[in-house]
Amino acid sequence: MTERPGISGRRRTILKPSGTNLLGPSKKQTGTGASETTGTIDVIRPGQCRLENNYRLGPAESSKFSAHKVEQAMKEVLQARLSGMDYNHASCNVLSKELVADIHRKVKEFAWKRYRLVCHVTLGQDCGQGVQVASRCLWDSKNDNYACVRYSNNNMFAVAQCYGVYFE
Repeated sequence: MTERPGISGRRRTILKPSGTNLLGPSKKQTGTGASETTGTIDVIRPGQCRLENNYRLGPAESSKFSAHKVEQAMKEVLQARLSGMDYNHASCNVLSKELVADIHRKVKEFAWKRYRLVCHVTLGQDCGQGVQVASRCLWDSKNDNYACVRYSNNNMFAVAQCYGVYFE
């Protein structure tokens, strides 16, 4: 690659607001001298904040994510929805989404403030094969936790996982 004199081979991108209006279009300036309008700069307004600052670094002991309670709730949902059901690969896609929604709704009833919930359900046909379900997470082990439940009947299995991640 040949370089032209006075022009660097590396491009730099600098976003600058146009004028004093932070909600208007911004100019994208590159190191080659070109500029283009790219979009808007979002500013968080005072009324948009959902949770007020409480100056705490973690949840109170009484409002921590309880893996035992979540496991019981997940067992109830899986037992109610999957008992007596036969495996059907065509309907498992929709069924797994419905199970995730039911588990999420049931766990939200515990009303743990500042926790974000992530639910995952794996469904499969039980033909005597071996299956391993694993997950890895990067989180604060003091405040974040998870619950995992396995359910099986005559010809299908389900593994449900629910993660509670504290949002500061």
